[in-house]
Amino acid sequence: MKFISNSNQLSKFLKKPIKKNIEIKAISVDTRTLKKNSLFIAIKGASFNGNDYVNEALKKGACLVITDNKKFKDSKNTKLIFVNNSLAALKKIAKRTSTFVDDLFLEKKFLNRLSYVLVIIVFTFLTSSPSFNLEIFSNPIISRLLDSLLTLFVGLTILEMLTVFNKVSENIDVLKNKPIKGYIQIIKIIIASFIAIIIFAIITGQSVAYYISGLGALTAVLLLVFQDTILSFVASVQIGQNDIIKIGDWIEVPEFGADGDVVDIALHTVKVQNWDKTITTIPTSKIVNTSVKNWRAMSEYGGRRIKRSILIDISSIKFLTAEETVELQKLSPIKSYISEKNEELEEFNKLNSESSNQLETRRLTNIGTYRAYVENYLKQSQNLNTDTMTFLVRQLPSSPEGVPIEIYTFTNTTEWVAYEKIQSDIFDHLFAILPKFGLRVFQSGVIEAVAMKNLPFNQLDE
Repeated sequence: MKFISNSNQLSKFLKKPIKKNIEIKAISVDTRTLKKNSLFIAIKGASFNGNDYVNEALKKGACLVITDNKKFKDSKNTKLIFVNNSLAALKKIAKRTSTFVDDLFLEKKFLNRLSYVLVIIVFTFLTSSPSFNLEIFSNPIISRLLDSLLTLFVGLTILEMLTVFNKVSENIDVLKNKPIKGYIQIIKIIIASFIAIIIFAIITGQSVAYYISGLGALTAVLLLVFQDTILSFVASVQIGQNDIIKIGDWIEVPEFGADGDVVDIALHTVKVQNWDKTITTIPTSKIVNTSVKNWRAMSEYGGRRIKRSILIDISSIKFLTAEETVELQKLSPIKSYISEKNEELEEFNKLNSESSNQLETRRLTNIGTYRAYVENYLKQSQNLNTDTMTFLVRQLPSSPEGVPIEIYTFTNTTEWVAYEKIQSDIFDHLFAILPKFGLRVFQSGVIEAVAMKNLPFNQLDE
């Protein structure tokens, strides 16, 4: 078995310099099962981020840690190895280990059943030998029984080989995310059916062709009996060909209340482990006939969308005074914006100085300035991907609930807990800064209360 056993091999393989020659006893991606002197690889998933457990891995005795978190890029810790993509590094390392033969021959049931076949073959050979004179074994019934047992165990061995292949396919890049289990199950059904026919033919003394030809008359009955199996098989083919879902995908199926990771794709069922750790079982045939939301693309792009609006009370929207503009210019995200905007407005108003009506001159508004602040503030965030993914701060049509300022952006992580923290921190700040601009968030009941007191809207802040 090929295996990376020390840091020198790892250094050559990753093309990364490692100062010390360190022995690697095991490879792990989970700190819960991490053993001392293991190589820990911090990978990211839809609901977890291994980079959050780097320090924990070091405390548990990891000899080396592979991470793609940029905060560790310039770390002086010699045990930390920074790579561009930890998952890609894991795939490279995994290719150095050949598991097919090992899994095949270490599978207990496979070896047991193969041994039964060998025993029966040897026993059948001995009983057919002229030197083996026990009359009981010359009995046709005993002979047929031995042939039936041989056929049975040959069939069981083939079925077990298919089971082993299914397990091995989970570690093959081309096959691991395909619904191989469903295909193997239908093959097992076909093989098991033929074995049953062969055994029945041996016991009755009829030819196999005799019974197979008789199946034509039972076609309608067989179609009725195996209706669900046929539908499930067709659905499995469609799932595989159209790449609808894979094992490990985060999916939502509202019809069945499923929201979590796909853990198994079988012939008849798809199992989804929900975020509350419950299991939802969905008929495979229903996957192609119902609405399925797959979050795989989000994980592949490495960012999770934030789409949320702040509802601004229309009565708080106004033009900014000179004093307010000077005060807001102290805020670093909009310092240059206000300077450039003032020059633009001053030039415009000079060209249109014929009008003496102040209302016809262009001036800064508090909502427009706030929108510019939000945009520049988010661009400065290290937790958002505003360069390569869609980024918008826009004003949506007004409604009885106010004027929505929508934020449309993506975080630079897909990990759920980190995503929620980033989103909360952003809106905590944006809500808190609103009064600086003389704006209010729309809140149901405020307008009604003002109307009851018979106050003008411009006195709401008093």
